Amino acid sequence: MDTPKQYRGYDCADYFAEGWSERGHFDEHSQTLVIAPLTEAYEDKQIGFFAVGRSGWDGIDFGYRVGHPGLWAYYPITREFKFMSSTVAELVEGWCSSKLSV
Repeated sequence: MDTPKQYRGYDCADYFAEGWSERGHFDEHSQTLVIAPLTEAYEDKQIGFFAVGRSGWDGIDFGYRVGHPGLWAYYPITREFKFMSSTVAELVEGWCSSKLSV
């Protein structure tokens, strides 16, 4: 799937091209929808964030930032971002193996 026009300001081609936007990824161990299908993703234009996944902790979501490569964790309480990975596949592998954390 090509990146829809409304999301082209984000460096999110892998989310669409590799099928993550259709199937997402549910982690059985943590019982978390680490990557959400597009039907459950959302965009927060105010902060320039396209959220495509969940950490399962404190409302922290994973997604893309306008003008920044890779995937980021967004901490809504402190309104801060933390770089997580370069690609969705890297985020899924790192999160599900506990190599990445928030």
